[in-house]
Amino acid sequence: MTMTLSSAAAYASASLLAAIPTGDEPRTPPPEATAQLEQIGRYFFWFVTGALAIAGVLAGVYLAIAYHRHGQLGEGEKRVAIVAIAAVIVGTSGGWARLVL
Repeated sequence: MTMTLSSAAAYASASLLAAIPTGDEPRTPPPEATAQLEQIGRYFFWFVTGALAIAGVLAGVYLAIAYHRHGQLGEGEKRVAIVAIAAVIVGTSGGWARLVL
């Protein structure tokens, strides 16, 4: 049985190595082969975007409550606010850069 497994592994590795292209030109798979993977990537992108949007709203609510309770923000809360403002500026830079330039 051990000999059968090792010969099967050797055959699988040899066929895998034979399938590697030797030329320098890239081989693009057909769109039918990558369509489902691209769709999963799009779903993942929108899921992460939605999760980050919800996290941003929750951070804003947290900062508003902290400011309302204490009348000022602590050092850590100020850093969170600065990062949030910087993220909005960087995230929207593609839109307003055309107006400025």
